Amino acid sequence: MDVACLQVPNFLIALARRDHPELARRPVVVGGAPEEHAQVTACSAEAAAAGVTIGTTLRRALALSPNAVFLPLQEAFAHTEAARLTDLIETRSPLVEAVAPGHIHFEVRGLARLAKMSGEQYLAELLESVSAETGLGAWLGAASSLFPAHAAASALPVMGTAAPAPGSPPPKSPKTGWVLVPAGQERDFLTHVPVEVLPVDPVMHVRLRLFGLEHVGQVADIPLSALQAQFGPDGRRAWDLANGRDHSRIVARREEVRITEEMDLPAPAASIEPLLAGTEALLNRALAHPAVRGQTVRRLDWWLGLESGEQVARRVVFREPTSDARHMLFVLRSKLDRLALDAAAASVGVTLSGICSEYAHQANLWQIGPRRQRELGQAIEQLSARTGGPQVYRIVEVQPWSRIPERQLALVAFGS
Repeated sequence: MDVACLQVPNFLIALARRDHPELARRPVVVGGAPEEHAQVTACSAEAAAAGVTIGTTLRRALALSPNAVFLPLQEAFAHTEAARLTDLIETRSPLVEAVAPGHIHFEVRGLARLAKMSGEQYLAELLESVSAETGLGAWLGAASSLFPAHAAASALPVMGTAAPAPGSPPPKSPKTGWVLVPAGQERDFLTHVPVEVLPVDPVMHVRLRLFGLEHVGQVADIPLSALQAQFGPDGRRAWDLANGRDHSRIVARREEVRITEEMDLPAPAASIEPLLAGTEALLNRALAHPAVRGQTVRRLDWWLGLESGEQVARRVVFREPTSDARHMLFVLRSKLDRLALDAAAASVGVTLSGICSEYAHQANLWQIGPRRQRELGQAIEQLSARTGGPQVYRIVEVQPWSRIPERQLALVAFGS
């Protein structure tokens, strides 16, 4: 085995049930209270069985599942727990890629031999240690290439763990948390894996099932020309993966560089001028940091520590990445024109993030994948700052049950 995939299914729901065991087997919806004008971010299998889906309005979710427990979305907490899980895997592997919260690819080549264990023993011990450290139920798949490992971990909750013999479905064993796909048997293992594990547009999953193709093995049996005619490049990629041809590699995560500078003011200040003077000194100090030298900055986070113990914060997204402290201060000043403080400020601080080269790299923004989605979000955020308002919108369901078409759908700003 060379690579492995670790997944915590339905990560947000898993966190909620870990911290609140009484929610087990109850319909759970994450996104906020039903009266809020927001959408479902995650839902349990029980809520999904009632018709709730990600993106459904919370009011609609309440109508579909009246007995559901509605929980707020705690993004910071979920991010911290996901980072904790990734950090734990990084102590066990030299190459780790965090694909999504609770979904990690990592290299395991030679690690079992170093630990003087068999591959099966190593996977079992690794999964046990992860579950003990995090309190989360995880599924682990390992293989000689990335896609079979990913498919194994994705399909484990419903398929079981044994690699199937050719022509026979795998036995179900939902309590087993890991599976090792032997080298040379990838094609046999993938035969009965659901098509949803293919890393393609979800719309393609639906269309494949409409064509009667429910398993990866059926996709592999379709002529390549037919798949390409229907699905284009995604059809070619799905056919290659279904036939065990996977050349993808693990891409290690890159830590975002964040430069923070903070200072205590010589005397408490309630007017804007001494605060800006202190901010300018902090910006010059931050821009002199080796990690920023020769680079530009996309975002500036600014905050004040008040004598009352409260904190006032502002975020600035620059229209163009910049390394000019005076320009940063000019843009920040426009955000502080109507700033009213309840108490005098005792400290001031800045954080520079989104550090990049002066020339932007244009990539395929609509490619599926967490990394591309983050790049898309950053690009849209910068576009909104440049134009002074949202420029990219998405369609959401508002009242899908309404007989009036204009009330069924609405345009909302992307990322809101």
